[in-house]
Amino acid sequence: MTDCPSRRALLKSGGALALAGTAAGARALAADPWPAKPVKILVGYPAGGANDLIARAMAQVLGEGLGQSFIVDNKSGAAGAIAAEAAAKSSPDGYTLYAMASAQVLAPSLRKSVPYDPIKDFAAIALAARGSYVLCVHPSLPIHSVKELIAYAKANPGKLNYASSGTGAGPHLASEVFASMAGISITHVPYRGDTPAITDLLAGQVEMGFMSLAPILPHVKSGAVRGLAVASGKRSAAVPDLPTVAEAALPGYDIGVWWGLVGPAGTPRDILEKVQSVLVPWLESPATAQRFLEMGLAPGELWGEAFQREIEKDTKRFAEIVRGAGIQPE
Repeated sequence: MTDCPSRRALLKSGGALALAGTAAGARALAADPWPAKPVKILVGYPAGGANDLIARAMAQVLGEGLGQSFIVDNKSGAAGAIAAEAAAKSSPDGYTLYAMASAQVLAPSLRKSVPYDPIKDFAAIALAARGSYVLCVHPSLPIHSVKELIAYAKANPGKLNYASSGTGAGPHLASEVFASMAGISITHVPYRGDTPAITDLLAGQVEMGFMSLAPILPHVKSGAVRGLAVASGKRSAAVPDLPTVAEAALPGYDIGVWWGLVGPAGTPRDILEKVQSVLVPWLESPATAQRFLEMGLAPGELWGEAFQREIEKDTKRFAEIVRGAGIQPE
């Protein structure tokens, strides 16, 4: 991408980041080189979901690159807000990092209040991956296309229940914008993350949902759920035969998703740069691109200030989408 520095430029320039560290943090770093003990990566969703899978991939590469344990700590609930608040309030010493998702940037638009500010409370490190949601239905439904789903919902207003990974999460927005644009009424059933939402969809406890591609992909391929379309503006290389929602029925529909790594605001710049020095080469490698493709993802290719600008841009963009769709915060 044109606004992203190359790895060489990043390392040469010191990788300008959005937030500089404090003098106290710098002194602590000099006295006790980081990381001198295990580092915790907070994840706002249960194990097995997209956010968790990407966080664990980052934890593995950081552990190997920095010679210290990076431990994933799942604090699920409130569409990631519990972990986001814990991360925002953590000591900015580099020993607590946060696996942020686009859901945390979206939440302030869909929830009446959230206990964190996605722009002010975090220091951007790297956008690790981009992906999409898949519009899925339980195979017991006589529905094989987006148009058939819309027709069924219009004939059965309020009958269809849709799962999401929580109120204020990306699948919630994707579903509400879909319903608004299609002119249908569907009922929201929020869960504590991707994994329990997918479990109930597989069991037929809910009939439909926009699911993160990485964890739902095996079930789409096996036929345990029926994939109808992807929510992003472009087709996914992982499921190239699935159209976009925009192609299938609703021109202009485009809800993508991303996952990245941040630290609490005030984390010393030297620590953030050290994390980048390991993550950036990994994200640029063909092996990572292939691994992510198998998960239905693509490397994020943004870090430092470029990632910070993406957080700010999406905060505004999601707010505009919510207002445009007439969605009321819950």
